[in-house]
Amino acid sequence: MSTKFRLVSNKLGSSSLKRLQQALTNKVGYKVFRSKSPRNNRKNLVYGDCKDKLTQYEWFAAQEIPSLTFTTDYGTAENWISKEKMVVVARRLTKACEGKGIVIAEKVECLVPAPVCTLYKKKKKEYRVHVFQDKVVSVLEKRKRKGFEGERNTRIRNTANGYVFCSTDVVEPPGLRELAIKASRVTGSDFKGVDIGWNEKLNELFVIEVNSAPGIEGSNIDKYVEVITNATN
Repeated sequence: MSTKFRLVSNKLGSSSLKRLQQALTNKVGYKVFRSKSPRNNRKNLVYGDCKDKLTQYEWFAAQEIPSLTFTTDYGTAENWISKEKMVVVARRLTKACEGKGIVIAEKVECLVPAPVCTLYKKKKKEYRVHVFQDKVVSVLEKRKRKGFEGERNTRIRNTANGYVFCSTDVVEPPGLRELAIKASRVTGSDFKGVDIGWNEKLNELFVIEVNSAPGIEGSNIDKYVEVITNATN
C-alpha cells in the first residue's frame, strides 16, 4: 500500500487515537505515527479541531442546518421560560462533553448565567453518526443500559444517566446520514461524531453537536480503518 499515513492531533494521549494508530499500523504494514504537526510526505489525518458550542450553533444557523434554537442573552432565555413556558438548557461550558456544565431550567429561578442557552427539544431517539471526512463510518443509537438503577433522565443522554452507544437493530430515520455529513463540515477534523436527535411526533431531525475527537472503540475501529484505507487509495 503506497499511502503513508500520519495521525495529526493535539490530543496525542487520547485512547481512541492510540487504538486508531495501532489498527492502521496493523492494516498498512508499517508504523503509523502520531504527532502534533503534519508532514509533507504523509497523508495527514487530523483528529480534533474543536469548535465551541456557540460557534457550532452560529454555523448551523448560517448553513440553514436544523439544530437547536440558541441565545447568548440571559433576558431572552428568561422570557422563554416565564412567557413561553419552554425548558431552557443553560450551557456554562462551551467546550465540554458528557453533559458537563449543563443546567436544565424549567423555572426562572433555576436559570444560571451562561455564555449560551438553548431551547430544549424533545426527542424520541438520539444518534451518534461517525463520519470520516465526508463518508459515514457507522450509525449508533444512544440507549438506556440494561440494569441501570440510577435516576432516569432522558434530557441528557450520557454515561452518568445510564446511556450507552448501541449498533444493533438501529433504525435510521430518512435523511439522518445526509444531515450528519452536512453538519460534520463545521470542523476541520477528519474524524467526526455527530449527535442528532429525532422527534418522532414531528418526524424531525436536528443536530445537537459535532464532536471533533469522538470516542472510537470496539468494532468501530475496524470500520474507520476500512473507510480510511478505501477513501485514500
